[in-house]
Amino acid sequence: MSHTAANMPGTWTLPAQLQRKLEKHPLGKNLFITAIGHYPEHTAGAIRESNGTLVYTLLYVLQGKGTVAIGRRSTALKANQYLLVPKGTAFQADPDTDLSWRIYTLQFAGQLADDIYGYLGTNLQPRTIPPLVGRNAQFDDILHHLDLMNNIENLLYANFRCYSFLGTFRLSVFNYMKKGADNIIEQCIQLMKQRLDQHLTLSGLSREMGISASYLSALFKEKTRYAPIQLFTSLRMQKACQLLKETPWSVKEIAAEMGYPDPYTFSRSFKLVMGVAPKTFRDKRGN
Repeated sequence: MSHTAANMPGTWTLPAQLQRKLEKHPLGKNLFITAIGHYPEHTAGAIRESNGTLVYTLLYVLQGKGTVAIGRRSTALKANQYLLVPKGTAFQADPDTDLSWRIYTLQFAGQLADDIYGYLGTNLQPRTIPPLVGRNAQFDDILHHLDLMNNIENLLYANFRCYSFLGTFRLSVFNYMKKGADNIIEQCIQLMKQRLDQHLTLSGLSREMGISASYLSALFKEKTRYAPIQLFTSLRMQKACQLLKETPWSVKEIAAEMGYPDPYTFSRSFKLVMGVAPKTFRDKRGN
């Protein structure tokens, strides 16, 4: 990735000999970073690939705003937005004149790169995402380990972290800043975890949260892609898995412990969520 100013802070490029090693490495060939950059405010100049590149480019703005030019089209890119540029696509990204732009850049390749682009791609339209402290921390950790030394161990660690970092750009659930609607979701999930041995209903949950059932349901579907009771049932079955693995209790005893009226109702719910019957789940783990 080329820039208008040299020695911009927080950049790293994968050496060619290490890329060849990663392309052959069983743990490294699926996804690897080829270039990465962190440009704090008042330091970012133009970021460009005049002829395109054989890798994908992620542009993520943390602060300020700028413009990305792709062909004859220019698109504004603002704080808490990202754009994923396809390989082979020439582009130029410029900060606004006040230079308050703070941006992360990451280029990646590998056998799964096309699939990751298909998962995260925005058809060259900026996508707005919630800010996450954890996302920024992961990026800084990746860059730190790439800076340490050009050895395969640090490269593998950084690229493993890259999977998690990229995953945050499709994070559809609430963030942990716990404000507004996200705080309602978090409080409701904590309530669910305290009542795993009970039969909760949407109306009961909404009463305890002090909001309407329709609003609570809409919040959950927007933030978690699940209906509230679907998520509650999933949490109950995770607890049931723990009991099946860690206790000698029978399925009937676990059903009673989890607040189910009979083992048949419990088993149906368990199989619906986990894909196997409780006894089969336990037998496969040698309990």
